[in-house]
Amino acid sequence: MTLPTPSLLDLDTYWVRAAHYLGVRPDTMTPHPGSGGHVRSGPVTTGEGVPAWLRIWLAPQAEGGVWEGPSLAAHLFDERVPRPILFVEAAWTGDDATPVAREWAVQIHLYERLPSPPLSPTPVLTDPVDPPREWWDELTEANAALRDLPPHPERWIITQAGVDRAPRVLPELEGEDLTVERWETAHGDLHWANLTAPSLRIIDWEGWGTAPAGYDAAVLHTYALPVPEVARRVREEFAESLGGRDGRLAQIVVAAEVIHSAAHDDLHAALEPFVRDWLKRLL
Repeated sequence: MTLPTPSLLDLDTYWVRAAHYLGVRPDTMTPHPGSGGHVRSGPVTTGEGVPAWLRIWLAPQAEGGVWEGPSLAAHLFDERVPRPILFVEAAWTGDDATPVAREWAVQIHLYERLPSPPLSPTPVLTDPVDPPREWWDELTEANAALRDLPPHPERWIITQAGVDRAPRVLPELEGEDLTVERWETAHGDLHWANLTAPSLRIIDWEGWGTAPAGYDAAVLHTYALPVPEVARRVREEFAESLGGRDGRLAQIVVAAEVIHSAAHDDLHAALEPFVRDWLKRLL
């Protein structure tokens, strides 16, 4: 089978042909764009009539944490961490793709189709959400299950060196001890567009790894700050993760990341004032 050249970035066509390669039927001809301009994903149906979700990603090389993240998550995490079931993974590199696509590696994941939509169309929450009590129980259990896993020695969301750079964007941290005393396994991007409800699935496992204790809860809380009642609920549900020195440091780290990103994109620029207001309470 001949796939179109990735160098043209005609990803809609590439996604459709990848579906045909896997023997699934595209349910749309205009899949969803992803980050960086090299991702497409959308609904398909298998030959057995099972609704599924196909994602393709074009990368400079077939290696690295993001490349390996989804398959490792599928094999290492148990049912306490609700996530889309990975049906099929496939990849092409160099001559295995097309002769003119030697500079690209192409990765394909076929997942179960999510039974519920994400809570928010963007990572930052802008409207109140009220998932059922059971949803919060599942989410806190999933967070605990991840935290119980030994930190992966080769997968890092942020290192101590990254934490130490926080004063560059938050000068008020100068002189504060930012030493991380406890590291944990974390999703790394636990925001409101990566959580579905009322049936909970945690999606986008490309970047999971080792982070300061409480990091996931800090991300969830930070991205809920524009909706005070939801942020308050996160603090209640994740009081253990967000409390103490570890939780405070995790929130500072995430705040510094948001403020750094605010200089580069509108999403974080809109979130920055809420983060700075919260930092006044933390500091």
